[in-house]
Amino acid sequence: MTPDQKANELIEKFRALNVTLLGCGNPSNPCIITSNMLEKSAIQCAIVAVDEILIMRWNLPHYGNKEGELFWKEVKTILTDRL
Repeated sequence: MTPDQKANELIEKFRALNVTLLGCGNPSNPCIITSNMLEKSAIQCAIVAVDEILIMRWNLPHYGNKEGELFWKEVKTILTDRL
């Protein structure tokens, strides 16, 4: 899998999540909206996930190589460029 494919996969996984919003301006009659996550929010969540992978890789021997680090840094760059 390429870094671009992984970035797309992460975005789609987060976009598939349902988000519930409460609001709509009228405090006496609030509305509740449930929808899939917006793309920008999904990208932001994916960036947080990749940051955690980069932090945790030091504690996981099979992720502790330079190739894996470069892969995840490239995924993060792709995600950041899409914001």
